Amino acid sequence: MIPKTKEELFSYEINWAVMNLLHERMRPWISKKITEFLGEEETTLVDYIVSSTQDHVKATQMREMLQVILDDEAEMFVLKMWRMLIFEIKKVETGLCLRSKS
Repeated sequence: MIPKTKEELFSYEINWAVMNLLHERMRPWISKKITEFLGEEETTLVDYIVSSTQDHVKATQMREMLQVILDDEAEMFVLKMWRMLIFEIKKVETGLCLRSKS
């Protein structure tokens, strides 16, 4: 089950071993959301967020880092991103992830 509240999401133990395999899968979603929030594509910011997930940054740290750029939207962005991270990880953990065609 995917957590819904801020407290549950921010305290959720991310399976970083699985996430390390998925960080590039998150890039299109992150790019889309950043474009929605800022009104334009920000490749540098997207790269920064993706690399932060590779560095296993916690949700609270991510929110603080993005607060300067996204202002009041930072928390909503991180909540949505953490839900997506957890969803993608759970797909892999439960075997629901479709294998890519060779």
